[in-house]
Amino acid sequence: MYKVFIFCLSVKCVLSANILYVSPIPSPSHHIWNRALALGLVNKGHSVTLIGPDKDKVHPKNYSHIYMEGIYEELDDSFDINEMGTYSPAQMMLEFESWSLFSCEKALKTQGLQKLLGYPADSFDLIIFDVTTGSCFYPLIQKFNYPPSIAVTAFLLPTYVAHNFGNHLYPSYIPWYGLQYTSEMSFVERVWNFIFTYADVVRRKISLYQKEHSMAKEIFGENIPSMEELERHISLVLANTDPILDFPQPVPPNIIPVGGLHTRKSKDLPQDILTVLDNAKHGIIVFSLGSNLRSDKLNKQTQNALLEAFSKIQETVIWKFESDIENLPKNVIVRKWLPQNDILGHPNVKLFIGHGGALSTQEALYHGVPMICVPFIVDQHINTRIIVNKNLGIHLDFKKITAGYVLQLLREVLDNPKYTENMKKISNIFRDRLETPLERGVFWVEYVLRHGGAQFLTTPARDFSYFKACSLDVIAFLFAIATVIVIIVCKMFALIMKACSSKKKIKVN
Repeated sequence: MYKVFIFCLSVKCVLSANILYVSPIPSPSHHIWNRALALGLVNKGHSVTLIGPDKDKVHPKNYSHIYMEGIYEELDDSFDINEMGTYSPAQMMLEFESWSLFSCEKALKTQGLQKLLGYPADSFDLIIFDVTTGSCFYPLIQKFNYPPSIAVTAFLLPTYVAHNFGNHLYPSYIPWYGLQYTSEMSFVERVWNFIFTYADVVRRKISLYQKEHSMAKEIFGENIPSMEELERHISLVLANTDPILDFPQPVPPNIIPVGGLHTRKSKDLPQDILTVLDNAKHGIIVFSLGSNLRSDKLNKQTQNALLEAFSKIQETVIWKFESDIENLPKNVIVRKWLPQNDILGHPNVKLFIGHGGALSTQEALYHGVPMICVPFIVDQHINTRIIVNKNLGIHLDFKKITAGYVLQLLREVLDNPKYTENMKKISNIFRDRLETPLERGVFWVEYVLRHGGAQFLTTPARDFSYFKACSLDVIAFLFAIATVIVIIVCKMFALIMKACSSKKKIKVN
């Protein structure tokens, strides 16, 4: 009876754990992804406290939200969508670091964080960190007495996250997220890909982590461990990667692919949008640049070119446009926010025009809607290349936008059935799983809770240097031995030849 009581008590602890979810990234799309996992855990009976810069209008039972105020207001004035479309890979890397440090600095100074720091040290049984931008909030591990911890990222599986959790990097066929390469790279492309892949990893170690550590010391105190030491406490990472969208690659047991964790069947739509969708005789085109990029920040010339192109087609266009716009064609309807996933699931939707972000692309894959991708930064270019290579859609070059160019691409996707047919096939593959990505993610969170961590899943490579992990030291040693042997053999051969030559001279004499 006593054993039964202890067993039930331990199961109860797992089923009703207190979880802190640290989601400090100023990105509504990341919040959507993180909130999906958080609510998945709530539905399993856990209590989740999520801290982040996005506001939550609805708070289900056992879900609480700590708001980090003021970050978006300053961020919106710092980045220009028209400029971002012209960034080189090097500029992209530097801008990403700048954005990460900006987010860290602002989030550390919020009243929301101060509220969290007032919680007792034994408040949480587990911490989940979104590690997409950096290590800014790792000192919370120390603050709450080192509970089991998990990392998550909605940013596919970026090279720096894969490397930090012990995965061997494969720059010969896995493109760095800021380059417009595929897995089939030329020699020169592989050279550049190698440089950017490892430059990104090294940059985070010697620059970003050090700067974030300095910022964190001002809030958490001078005695916090290094970011690398705190990160080593994190057992595993749930990554928003899937071989259908991302490039297939081997991963160690502590990296769990949960690509498309946020995707789901459509829910009830607002009546005004549902009426538009139902009454669209010629079909619907959905146009949205995601949650981080704003269509109203496009220059007027680009906006007018898009409107002119839309006016020349029969299909109804629903455009996420964040402010007022004049001279709308009759077939164009704008909304400041769209329930994108739910709209894409409507049977009248024929085309999705998006920025090629991972989450939007996964929603299009899930619902089988062909795409026109307008990439601007980071992974959007790679996602677009994959979409184009698999004939699931086409690429619209932001720098070349004219009414005629846009209209030509619209007609290509709308009139050529191969894009819709291919996307439907991929959608069936994407959905054909033993479990949903959300179910897999929830399982592994509870797995770490049950076992007090999962360090036993980590490969030794996580603690190795690059030279040791790749056996470069062994290769250099063997090469040195082989070189010495060749030199010795050559010397011996030369001596033998010299000796033979001397004997011949003696005989002649």
